[in-house]
Amino acid sequence: MRSEEGAGGLSTALSARGPSWREKLSAAEVPFRRESPRRDTAVAPTQSFSDSGAGKPRDDKRTALSKVVLRRLPPGLTKEQLEEQLRPLPAHDYFEVVAADLSLYPHLYSRAYINFRNPDDILLFRDRFDGYIFIGSKGLEYPAVVEFAPFQKIAKKKLRKKDAKTGSIEDDPEYKQFLETYSLEEEKSSASPETLLGEIEVKTRELLENSRRKA
Repeated sequence: MRSEEGAGGLSTALSARGPSWREKLSAAEVPFRRESPRRDTAVAPTQSFSDSGAGKPRDDKRTALSKVVLRRLPPGLTKEQLEEQLRPLPAHDYFEVVAADLSLYPHLYSRAYINFRNPDDILLFRDRFDGYIFIGSKGLEYPAVVEFAPFQKIAKKKLRKKDAKTGSIEDDPEYKQFLETYSLEEEKSSASPETLLGEIEVKTRELLENSRRKA
């Protein structure tokens, strides 16, 4: 099911920017449009208002939504393949493809997340790819669904600091002691049976002599 952003979903949140934005949108829409099996998008409903305030928008933060999720993609679609089919893709600073979850068989779909730098491009993208038919590797058709991502934040890649102890194990005192103990054990295990028997006899004699002295 599609998630709804306010009373009118994706169209309402974008139409709240006013008539001047709509005029700019219609002028810029031509180079981004691609053939799609769906009908042209209907006119967006009027801006929603809160129940208590007269003429006051319900939530000003709705106009700041910029992250979109493209659902119901073919399960084997790679990021490179999708990027090729989405060209020309408006300016964005985040683009990730999530592979299908095999535990949900037979409902296997991939999905993609895109964060647009210019929110005005979201409606253009919706017009192009909401209902766009993607063809899977086996020839099956996958009508895509475009909606706002429920989680609008972008995961930042943290730069891992180099561990100062990397490559320093050779100088570690405990490691050196371990190597010495290990080498002694190796020598004992590789000794001949005659040598081991001789060592046992010597220890046995020492124990007997010590017991006699104590007696």
